[in-house]
Amino acid sequence: MKIRIQLIMFAMAIFPVLFFSSCSKLKELTVIDVSYKIPQQSFTFTPSTFKSGEQLLYSGSINANLDSILNAYGLSSGVVGNTEFSQCTLTIVQPDTLTFGWLQSARGEISQTSDFNPFQEVGTVIVPVPAAKTVTLTMNNTNIRPYLGSTAFYFRIYGTLNGPVPVDWIQMYLNGTLQMHLEPLN
Repeated sequence: MKIRIQLIMFAMAIFPVLFFSSCSKLKELTVIDVSYKIPQQSFTFTPSTFKSGEQLLYSGSINANLDSILNAYGLSSGVVGNTEFSQCTLTIVQPDTLTFGWLQSARGEISQTSDFNPFQEVGTVIVPVPAAKTVTLTMNNTNIRPYLGSTAFYFRIYGTLNGPVPVDWIQMYLNGTLQMHLEPLN
């Protein structure tokens, strides 16, 4: 009789541990890490009359409808968790002979508001290859989730010039990829 009571007590003690640990393991199995390519952003940079210093190259809103992203991965309700930029590039389209020889460095910033208050730096380029038509920002792996709105976020790139820009305008585009951690709601 004493052994039976001890077995029942043991089973009652061990059951919650097994049940709750298996639930967390089940939740871990349903978490999805996805790469989301942001829509390509085309823009024209018109240099100022300054021959050096930092200038705004690009500023705009980028669509990233979080509900649509969740639905695309079969999650009718869920949470977008830790999100980072995994890649961001800037490419010159026109003039077709121009390269980034005029750029000393660049940095990218994200915000939830158009006035960039607050903002978070997400990546930098230090001394790009002068003959390159594309520069790749080195991303700093910061969680940008607090800066994502429900359907869009704001992004800008500043460039530091190493001298005068040799043309009156530059047609460029911005590409990027976000690494998102999607979690279903219970």
